[in-house]
Amino acid sequence: MNPSMSVSVQQRATKPLSIVHDWTASGHASIDLASWIGELPEGGARFASRSIPANELHAETLTLAARDAFLGAIGELPSGPCRVWSFLPRPTECDTDSLERYMRFNAGRTDAYRMLADRVRVVPAGTCVGHAGGDLVVHALWLDEPFSAVENPRQRPAWLYSKRYGPVPPAFTRAVRSGSLLLASGTAAVVGESSMHPGSLDAQFNESVRNLEALAEAGGGTGRWRSLQIYVRDAADLPRVRELATDRFGLEAERILHALICRRELLVEIEGICDVAKP
Repeated sequence: MNPSMSVSVQQRATKPLSIVHDWTASGHASIDLASWIGELPEGGARFASRSIPANELHAETLTLAARDAFLGAIGELPSGPCRVWSFLPRPTECDTDSLERYMRFNAGRTDAYRMLADRVRVVPAGTCVGHAGGDLVVHALWLDEPFSAVENPRQRPAWLYSKRYGPVPPAFTRAVRSGSLLLASGTAAVVGESSMHPGSLDAQFNESVRNLEALAEAGGGTGRWRSLQIYVRDAADLPRVRELATDRFGLEAERILHALICRRELLVEIEGICDVAKP
């Protein structure tokens, strides 16, 4: 991490929980992601990012763009990433053949991981949500410590999803453990592989929290989830999510972003980190 990035995120962390309407990913990890990236050791962490115009892409061209974005970002890292963020315009909009754009993205991401199988030996944790911009933005994080995948016992592994969520299942693990950190993927109200509590924001928020708690237990978490970034589908729900997040997480919640979730029925998604004891 460079010094300027560390300063900027630490300054942002002192601000109260904020809401960003019609959020647009910038393509810069220090702006798009939460403040915990400023804690990463100098020289022991690297980000690589790609931004590809994707608003007008569809079908196979969108799949190829996603593949190329992952190939380009991961190719700049010393080895496979432990954590990846993807911000995709209009993820749940239907494309040709009635497939959603997120499903096209999944095919490209999986193709990239297969092509990089000699580097990507553990599927990284991941987030993919929408944003108001026109680019597909990918940020990949490499840490100079071994990492292991952590699955949530309440959820079916994403890469084993049935065909009802697309012809190619999403390629991400629920969390990864690296050194003294547990890094959660974007976590929503999914139990097994099914979306829970359709139409109920409060119930979905609470289910997402239960999933985070189960992840912490599975991954050996020793403290509270912190440096939380929360994505909210509907603008009208932003104030209520701020109330829920403040009540549940206090100062550990940093930012609420108005962003489409990868399933139409999901209203909120949460990501963050948790401390773990080194072996």
